[in-house]
Amino acid sequence: MRPLLTLLLLLQAFNVTLVQAKERYVDVVITDPYIEMHSGPGRGYPVIYVVGRDDTVTILFSRTDWYKVRAPRGQEGWVRRADLARTVLASGEPAPIAPYPDFSTHRWEIGAGYGVFNHENLVTAYGDFGLTDSLDVEFVVQQALGTIDNRYITTIGLRHTFLPEWKWISPTAGIGTGYQYIDNKSPPQPLERHNQMAYVSLGLRGFITRRFMWRADWRKYDVFTNQNQTEEPEEWKLGLAVFF
Repeated sequence: MRPLLTLLLLLQAFNVTLVQAKERYVDVVITDPYIEMHSGPGRGYPVIYVVGRDDTVTILFSRTDWYKVRAPRGQEGWVRRADLARTVLASGEPAPIAPYPDFSTHRWEIGAGYGVFNHENLVTAYGDFGLTDSLDVEFVVQQALGTIDNRYITTIGLRHTFLPEWKWISPTAGIGTGYQYIDNKSPPQPLERHNQMAYVSLGLRGFITRRFMWRADWRKYDVFTNQNQTEEPEEWKLGLAVFF
């Protein structure tokens, strides 16, 4: 009797688990003439099944800009977020498919990169804090590795993103101020080891996944010296960042 009771309790627990798992899924009704189900999360994967208008599919989970769904007859495949965004619930309300992802609302961004500063190799790390959806405060620490000297550069400035809601590529522009320290490797010693700087920048950025992005930046500096000449080095760099 006891083994039978144990088996019944296990079956009941399993049934409750299945019900809870089913409640986590969302059923949506197709309103387009049809949607295509791919074998994987990307356009490069072949179409394996087509679901027609007024059919119901079950959303299982998402990956980047694609959702895995189950068709009425049990076929499973991947559908673009944009296609599912036009579906509705059984009640007729729009399906709760959020835009992918809500890029414009992230506040913190941390990244690193590599580039060239005035013909010297450059390594860089930075942190950003978003004041608004399109305006960031950016703090950058860099080291330029030259054959004659090494330069240590720190800057702080403002960066504006013109189209923060664009996923693949968005132009940026910035201004700021900074400080450089020159560590000479061989004589003669530089006339000045410490200088204040100002810069303007232009760049591009794009998103790779939900948490990673790429950046390309160009900067033009004005180096303030006590000499009767102006230094205007340029900088190019490419980097990767994580945001949250």
